[in-house]
Amino acid sequence: MTDPVLAPARIIGLSRQGRPIALHELSFPAARPATIRLLVFGGIHGDEPSSVEAVDELATRLTAGAGSGGRLWLLPALNPDGLAAGRKNSASDVDLNRNFPARSFVPNVDRSHAPGYDPGPRPLSEPETAALARFLEEERVEAVVAIHAPFACVNYDGPAAAWAEAVSTACGWPVRPQIGYPTPGSLGSWLGIDRGIPILTLELPGGPLASYRAAAASALDRAVDYWSGRSSGRGPDRSSGRSSE
Repeated sequence: MTDPVLAPARIIGLSRQGRPIALHELSFPAARPATIRLLVFGGIHGDEPSSVEAVDELATRLTAGAGSGGRLWLLPALNPDGLAAGRKNSASDVDLNRNFPARSFVPNVDRSHAPGYDPGPRPLSEPETAALARFLEEERVEAVVAIHAPFACVNYDGPAAAWAEAVSTACGWPVRPQIGYPTPGSLGSWLGIDRGIPILTLELPGGPLASYRAAAASALDRAVDYWSGRSSGRGPDRSSGRSSE
């Protein structure tokens, strides 16, 4: 996968501080067609810059071929304010991965959430999550890869067990259906558990991407290539994980 031909950046919204939230839209290569509508994104947490770099590098390995019925979107940074400040949360100090309208969403009215995990006053109260949710609905996205750090594993929600195993085999990081702690209001809870949409949470190791670049590239290339010749696959694979991050 070489010689990228990216469409001009599409702005799907603005951050709390007015920074653009931009993505690129591609077709699957004609030689490896897919009918899936797939989003790969990073940077939901501003202290995980390796996730942004990983999406950017994926773009350099992809070719936008003739339309094959599927679509592929790459969104490097959902939380540009956090990235600019070098901190996990958004400019309003909300953990964006607790702000989605999952059935498990719990508002922080009694301050019961641990520091750093404030979900916001209500689901989609933040412009970043509202922009992503609107995009997912408008484009009828059928599968998602969310890139995080630093647990070095492949977590999943919804009917994505086989997809997770394929990515794990490619990169060598283990599949972890459960991340080990509750994640109320997470994207995985909303899409995977509540709505049955396959979603992978690819957890990169800690540290700079340069120290595990090859494994990360193998994981993301396989996450995309897995769908060649497939539909969303929501039928046969009904195993569900528990959401990460």
